[in-house]
Amino acid sequence: MLHLSGLRTNTSRLFADEEGRVLAFALIALAVGSLLVGMFLAHVSTRLLGSRSMQETVNEEYSSDAGIEFGIWKLVNDPAFRSQVDATPGSPVPVTPPITVNGFTTSIAVTALSSVSGWTSMSDVLATIGAGGALAYTGGDHIYALAGNSSNLFARYNISGDSWQGRANSPAAVGAGGALAYTGGDHIYAFQGGNTRGFWRYSISGDSWTSMTNAPATVREGGALAYAGGDYIYAFRGRNTTGFWRYSISGDSWTSMRVAPATVREGGALAYAGGDYIYAFRGRNTTGFWRYSVSGNSWTAMAAAPVAVGTGGALAYTGGDHICGLRGNNQRNFWQYSISGNSWTTLADAPGNVGDGGALAYGGSGYLYGLAGANTPDFWRFSVGSPTYGLVAATGGLSIDATVGIVGTDVTVQSWEVQ
Repeated sequence: MLHLSGLRTNTSRLFADEEGRVLAFALIALAVGSLLVGMFLAHVSTRLLGSRSMQETVNEEYSSDAGIEFGIWKLVNDPAFRSQVDATPGSPVPVTPPITVNGFTTSIAVTALSSVSGWTSMSDVLATIGAGGALAYTGGDHIYALAGNSSNLFARYNISGDSWQGRANSPAAVGAGGALAYTGGDHIYAFQGGNTRGFWRYSISGDSWTSMTNAPATVREGGALAYAGGDYIYAFRGRNTTGFWRYSISGDSWTSMRVAPATVREGGALAYAGGDYIYAFRGRNTTGFWRYSVSGNSWTAMAAAPVAVGTGGALAYTGGDHICGLRGNNQRNFWQYSISGNSWTTLADAPGNVGDGGALAYGGSGYLYGLAGANTPDFWRFSVGSPTYGLVAATGGLSIDATVGIVGTDVTVQSWEVQ
């Protein structure tokens, strides 16, 4: 019995020892497992935090990209904002309010950096230009010109080749009040001027002229034309009168519109600036400058020209916020008008005096072309310039710096840097 009892006792001790070992191993396994799980969870947490941080950086960069693009849009499409930027070169102008993209707020600032402009003498016209000289840009590579000066010379300028080519002569001699207006497609319309009622249409593809319905009355110095889109061309009669007309292309007919605010004579000019407005020099050795509302058939006096405009005065819309003007009057003065600011800025003088037959036409790509008139064949090109702007868009801890050049609605990105 004692033996058996002792055997039972030893066996119990054996089981107890085994259970202790199992418990110890279990505790060790749990400890090691906890350590491994902790390390794994820490690793997963770090990865998640890194992914979240990277996603935020991507979102911030996306928002800053959008900020730069919005700043460019403001420069091209908001004349008041662009004028504010242009008026303070070297000083950042904020876009207000800041924009919000995907929940991220982006602040934007724009700085005017530089603007290069100036005149260049181009190939002379095929004859001397006098009263009735006129220009019309037809898109692409060509500008057309009437020589005026009691001649019927009509010529075409090749922009890329800097060369002139004679085209079919006008149906009769062109004098004071001669004018051109391109209406898109194949046609250019023209006043004969010279105290006549002559009004013609030129076919570009056919190099041929057609006589249209005569103007309502004789046209002389101050006669001008401006195509305002759609079916209508608008016209000054000039001749020291207030006559203002509208021509229907489809109807080949004329309608008298609200008369000009005062009599128009030598230096009278028109320029359509898009939308609802046509701008005008009165000429007649005055500083008169007006705006005509197409929809309202009404006139408004705008900021006067810097000095009196006379013979050879001319206007041309160069896109965006600006119209350029030659004073004429046998002077060299040249100006730029801000539509949004209703103000004038003096630009570099023309290379020579501008007189009878002076004219302007914007040829796109940042270039304006001009006739000196005054019984000379002089023909010039003015670089409107490629204004350069610096833009900074900041979102959170990330910002993008960009530099762009803008001519009209054409934008050239010169640099784009993420910081």
